[in-house]
Amino acid sequence: MDIIGVDFSGAKSDRNTWVAEGVLDGDTLKLDKCAPKTRAELTKFLAEIAEPVVAAMDFPFAVPKAFAEFWQKEANNKFETMPDLWAAAAGMDYCKFQKLRDSFVKNHGEMMRRGDTNFGGPISPLKTGGPNMLPMTFYGMRMLHCLYKSANPRFRVPPLPKYGTDADSRILLEVMPGVLLRTFGLPAENYKTKNKTNGGYPQEVRHKILAGLEEKSGVSLEISDCLSKKCIDSHDCLDSLTAAVGAALWALDESLFLQPSQSVPPNEELKAACLEGWLYAPLPDRLG
Repeated sequence: MDIIGVDFSGAKSDRNTWVAEGVLDGDTLKLDKCAPKTRAELTKFLAEIAEPVVAAMDFPFAVPKAFAEFWQKEANNKFETMPDLWAAAAGMDYCKFQKLRDSFVKNHGEMMRRGDTNFGGPISPLKTGGPNMLPMTFYGMRMLHCLYKSANPRFRVPPLPKYGTDADSRILLEVMPGVLLRTFGLPAENYKTKNKTNGGYPQEVRHKILAGLEEKSGVSLEISDCLSKKCIDSHDCLDSLTAAVGAALWALDESLFLQPSQSVPPNEELKAACLEGWLYAPLPDRLG
């Protein structure tokens, strides 16, 4: 099975989306390739995949329910699940989306999604500035619209339902590398910029992450020397590799992951997740 990890960027320069590629061979994830792509190149790359694959993507797949309800009034449309939001994003430009967000945030603040509070640390998809999540959310939704068609989905996007087609063998999964690292008990801070408190260099922290990733995640890893060096040199590369480990874990055993509840009240959390998206990470007490 192919495994892909994506550290997605919504930056105007469109040069900072990193894609790690590997193969899950039995219980071993073999990784030897990671490079930046433009968003258009990533969309084309994913659209052309024919083999079974799990691709873990580092961006919010949708927006908080309250903002979706505000948006649907402006769009004079009804939004029931994520694909409705993706289609709406595909039909507008970023400036219009930002104005819509600004109007909503003025009265409601940068709200979180229901599933964002499960692990601590995730940031609102509506946040702008330090870090700016809004363009990642917008351009990510537009990409998902290209890759997922409700009438004939090319990918399955949990927690949306399975359709009993070959798309069920191709999975797009929302993850956050920092959340995965915390779940694994590895450093989730100070590996991107120099620590102002103790002067530690991020390369030292990246070495620690790489050294502990196999043991802490429970995924057997084969990482080429070239890719290891890239991860030490670039936190974007390391984030995409971490996302790939999350994708491999899902492929090995998706029951390790916290998923939307279908308990009382019936399907309320699942229904919200199908509209807002759901951040997937394994539960620490389920990891070996």
